[in-house]
Amino acid sequence: MLEILRAKSRSVVIYVLFGIIIVVFVISFGPGSKGCSLGQHTETWAAKVNGMEITPGAFQAQYQAVRAEHGPSSAFARQQALERAIRIALIEEEAHRHGILVSDEELSNAIVAMREFKGPDGQFDPDRYRRAVVGSYGSQGRFEEETRRGLVLRKMIELVSSTAKMSDEEVKEAWEDEHERVNLEFATFSFAQGRSELKGPSDAQVADFAAKNGPRIEQYYKENLARFDKPRRVRARHILVKVPANAGEAEEAAAKKKILALAERIKKGEDFARVAAESSDDLGSKEQGGELGFFGRGLMAKPFEDQAFRLKPGEMSEPVRTQFGWHLIKVEAIAEPEVVPLEKARPEIARELIESNEARKLAGQKAQAALRLLKNGRSFSDIFPQGDQKGQETTRGAGWETLGGRPVVREETGAFTAGHSPNVPKIGLAPDLFADAMKASAGDLLPKVYEGPSGFVLARAKEREHPDEKAWQADKQTAEASLRSSQQMSFVRSWIEGLRQQAKVTMNPAFATSEMPAAPEPE
Repeated sequence: MLEILRAKSRSVVIYVLFGIIIVVFVISFGPGSKGCSLGQHTETWAAKVNGMEITPGAFQAQYQAVRAEHGPSSAFARQQALERAIRIALIEEEAHRHGILVSDEELSNAIVAMREFKGPDGQFDPDRYRRAVVGSYGSQGRFEEETRRGLVLRKMIELVSSTAKMSDEEVKEAWEDEHERVNLEFATFSFAQGRSELKGPSDAQVADFAAKNGPRIEQYYKENLARFDKPRRVRARHILVKVPANAGEAEEAAAKKKILALAERIKKGEDFARVAAESSDDLGSKEQGGELGFFGRGLMAKPFEDQAFRLKPGEMSEPVRTQFGWHLIKVEAIAEPEVVPLEKARPEIARELIESNEARKLAGQKAQAALRLLKNGRSFSDIFPQGDQKGQETTRGAGWETLGGRPVVREETGAFTAGHSPNVPKIGLAPDLFADAMKASAGDLLPKVYEGPSGFVLARAKEREHPDEKAWQADKQTAEASLRSSQQMSFVRSWIEGLRQQAKVTMNPAFATSEMPAAPEPE
């Protein structure tokens, strides 16, 4: 391959294939993925797609990419990452079925066009290519294999998008949809907040529910089998002192000195969790005192994992070096391998279902009560404090609507268009809410309580914009090309969703929860 690339670097014609490499980086080399995509075979799997296993490494790469886009670790990020990995596997399967291949010529054209491998003269530099690839990906062969994989995906997507057609009438209708905008002010009565307000069912209530809801419990067990097939896991906390990838000897020494000083404080009796909250550089776990929850093998960086699995409960490690920096690890508990039978899981499932039902009921009741206040003339700002970008309260006062001991905050979706249907920004899938928002005028309170993925929602149309014929005439020429491209993308998304609906998929729910957390996040 290098010989072909040397030849290509002398060519006056370089193919610039926009976007083809991005799929590769999303699959295996997303932001921060090198440190967590371990490249080792384990018995743990994130999902099975038509019989093919998605590895923890493939899940981890997607998780890091989603986290880079949407912020810190969350159940939403994990679920999104798992779904992305599943869809990529489905596209690859279709490409194989269609016999799509990428020649060495096509591969070399793509790599030569990458700016990262060009010298000061703008030409492809083989030495720069070799250094960059080996330094970042381990070998030229691995990089070229993954690049070829990305090109195959690109070809499959281009094949599908080429079948999409759009009439002039459809173009104008799509333009109008893009200029039909609304910005909602909303408040979410979160199921999670509702759950935190509950005391939890008694053992007698759990037993009674289990006795009366056998089929429902059995169905839950069948749909979540992986949750009850548990490998050996440890629950641990950690403290991270980051070391940049390009750190010199002085930075390395300073980081090691700091981690040793923190270890000494803990050995002298300071609480590990408090020291982690004060001093750890891992923002994803710092506020929880370094808590990582339970995790199995195959998810953490290898030195970190090996040390964690050697410790006994209550023990703290000596400093451990990973690609992220220096760590201290404290194991809180060990869970031995176990396949939990239905009968043993029955009380746990019953408790889960009771708490879920009661949380939904409480959140719904409070949302209905707040809606009555709004319909009787109270404003959003009267009963909901302003939330920040993370949905946390930013103003203090009395009289707010509360759930789980905390005020329910108001947020804004930002302007969105009819093309977003049926997803509402910051809320998620909510078809009824979306439809009513598009019918509303500025200032209108939407008429009911809506169910979103994470809770019950109240909303008001804060701003409204309608399409204008003069704007269409002025924008028509540039809009047509953009809208036809957008329609092709929409067609591809629908095609992928069709694959997803028809596929036989088994997901390991542990990868969508905090039971199997991501490796500590570098910045």
